[in-house]
Amino acid sequence: MEILLDKQTAVIFGAGRGIGQAMAQVFAEAQATVYVADIMLENAQILAQDIVDQGYKAVAVSCDVSDYESVDAVLEKAEKETGRLDIIINNAGIVTLDSFLETSQEDIQKLFNINLLGANNGMQAGIKRMRKYDKGKIINTSSFAGRHALPEGFSHYGMTKAGIIYLTQAGAYAGADYNINVNAICPGIIRSQMWEKILDSYAQAEQDREEAWRTSLKHFIPLKRGDQKPEDIAYTALFLASDLADHITGQAINVDGGAAMN
Repeated sequence: MEILLDKQTAVIFGAGRGIGQAMAQVFAEAQATVYVADIMLENAQILAQDIVDQGYKAVAVSCDVSDYESVDAVLEKAEKETGRLDIIINNAGIVTLDSFLETSQEDIQKLFNINLLGANNGMQAGIKRMRKYDKGKIINTSSFAGRHALPEGFSHYGMTKAGIIYLTQAGAYAGADYNINVNAICPGIIRSQMWEKILDSYAQAEQDREEAWRTSLKHFIPLKRGDQKPEDIAYTALFLASDLADHITGQAINVDGGAAMN
């Protein structure tokens, strides 16, 4: 079964690379008009142009997700230019790798502002704009790290991802009266730019990068597969954005090889 989002408008925050980049590509291939929103505008422009060159529809926009007005301005632009607002994906995120006791207050605030406040801004602004259409789909990127505590280095990152799961449920209640579905996806270990940063930290600790990668898979992933790709998350998001998921809301779906079984 092919899922098409013909004539729909999708805004993807944090779309400049990694999972967000895969989402933008997959949604464009499904015939949506995709707004590629990222604080790194050059990344967004390169991706949007690549999508357009393939014959699909994409627009690059700069956005600081920690700023509500910046988020709402992107949604307003998409709505004015296409006449609709169907799908919002809150995917922007960062990670820090210091231990629980050594993570600085500055880094904790950055994690909160981008990961958690950013998702909140996308949901709040999105539901306010979508409610007049009496329909909409909002998808948040959480993590298996938000399901349960992980070893040192993920503590405050996991805190924000757990918060996203809670906010997803709160947003689902808020959106229900307007036929707006709000769900989250919890990815596992994907060798994206974020995990490359994690492997860099292991290498600095004099652990071979590839050995660290194999150890991570063995430790966290029951299926022990190292072939999970950003596209796996993108296709899950595509399903959640489609009419096939009209009766799914308030859920956090694990796509992680069994890392979190709840």
